[in-house]
Amino acid sequence: MSARKSFYKAAYKIAVPVTLQSLLMALLNLTDQLMVGQLGDVAVASVGISTKIYGIISVVLTGLSMGVSIYAAQFWGNKETKSVSQVLGLGLIVGFVFSFLFSAAVFMDSPLFLSMFTTDANVLEDGDIYLQIMSLGFVPVMLTLMYSAILRSTGHAKWPMYVSFISVGLNVILNYVLIFGHFGAPELGLKGSAIATLIARVTECLLIIGAVYRNRLPGAVGLKNLFIIPKPLIRRFFGTTYPLLLTELFWVLGDTAYAIIYSRMGTVEMTAMTITFPLQGICIGLLSGLASAAGVMVGNRLGANETDLALDHAKRFIRLGIVVSLIVGGVIAAGSWLYVSMFNISADAKQMGIDLVIVFAGFLWVKVSNMIMAGGILNSGGDSKFVFGMESTATWLIGVPSGLLLSFLWKQPIFLVYLVISLEEVVRFAFGYARIRSRKWMRNLVSDLAA
Repeated sequence: MSARKSFYKAAYKIAVPVTLQSLLMALLNLTDQLMVGQLGDVAVASVGISTKIYGIISVVLTGLSMGVSIYAAQFWGNKETKSVSQVLGLGLIVGFVFSFLFSAAVFMDSPLFLSMFTTDANVLEDGDIYLQIMSLGFVPVMLTLMYSAILRSTGHAKWPMYVSFISVGLNVILNYVLIFGHFGAPELGLKGSAIATLIARVTECLLIIGAVYRNRLPGAVGLKNLFIIPKPLIRRFFGTTYPLLLTELFWVLGDTAYAIIYSRMGTVEMTAMTITFPLQGICIGLLSGLASAAGVMVGNRLGANETDLALDHAKRFIRLGIVVSLIVGGVIAAGSWLYVSMFNISADAKQMGIDLVIVFAGFLWVKVSNMIMAGGILNSGGDSKFVFGMESTATWLIGVPSGLLLSFLWKQPIFLVYLVISLEEVVRFAFGYARIRSRKWMRNLVSDLAA
């Protein structure tokens, strides 16, 4: 088999399952919103605020799972299977401490966390029981993320996808049954939605761990090999992972700043921007598999000290991402009017929505390229400090200031504000691509850490 065919076969094996899993989660979130939306404004607000609180732990666990994935991919490329289990154990220890403490704090005083976002007595009352139940799922979510990271990094991405199919289906069915009281079940409303989500998360956790041990996949070891972790690995792991956590945190803060900018421009403008969010989520989810595949395949090659092949893989992924996203972006731009017409909104909001969708479509190729370069390629070599500097600088020195000036001071239309803010992606691309060509990111993180 030629090198080109071998590359695309390996990329397909990882990218497609990750993509399908991302789309499944987008479908689940949409279904949750539609079902809970039948319960009224208070229920929708309660879920929205609880989601923001969940986002706090999600940021930490996502950064931690990325750190686990980076080291697991390099250890796997270096054929150090015992070390793969040790990095999983390290992720489980740190993840458990954080998720358990956060879960306990939210469960014992959920009104305190809710009051950070609202003073509405109805939302505080309804959201209390919802958030309490949801908090019980934080530890299972952590376990699912850690084991999924190990499986994807070792080329077993299909198993998290299979498990997600089951858990998403279960969640949708239980939502229908418990929210509305079908098939003889009690009508629990918002509480039923929380119970359904908790059951689905626990089931997903049990299935992914069960699949690992039943099929003897990477990570299927006893406690001795899982939790006896060399100190050099601990030090290096945290040195790589803390910038990942900061990157995720600054991204959330930046995203919040953009939401404030758009919302303060007016109701029509915020409505127009809001209707683009589902489309943006679907597109990024559709192409997220390329970033995951890039991180795993390039990391495997770096772990095996095959630096030339790692660089070749990196460039191939960037080219592939640009070509695919240009095609998708062209389709989106051509059908922008059709997408916007699906929403029952004012004529002004529809026109703004069309303009915003076209801007998004025009920048999709660079957004996807940056996702592949920063989230996949550069992080695979442990270049997380550079990624943090690049991401935070672009957001806070270019994106947020330009958005504030254009919207509040110069009163420009929202499509122009969004276009200028999106230019931060071009700056990221220039710095990211230059970094990749420099080869400074290409480091074998595990050559002296073999178990």
